Amino acid sequence: MSTLEIKLEIFDKLKNIEDLSLLERIIDLLKNAETSEVYQFEQYELDMLKESEEDIKYGRVISQEDLDKEDLEWLSK
Repeated sequence: MSTLEIKLEIFDKLKNIEDLSLLERIIDLLKNAETSEVYQFEQYELDMLKESEEDIKYGRVISQEDLDKEDLEWLSK
């Protein structure tokens, strides 16, 4: 679908909505889309991401299942 086709479809659906709560949520969503900015990471966040990528690269990871088991063992102490 083209941008124009999508806009027209949205408009067609909007004009039939009578639910005030839904319309308010839609307008909030649209307002947020207009003002959304690209998040700028702090240096410490970039460092943490780089460290995480290295952990993955070198296999320093744990499965969710194993982590859950460790949590249960820790909680039972």
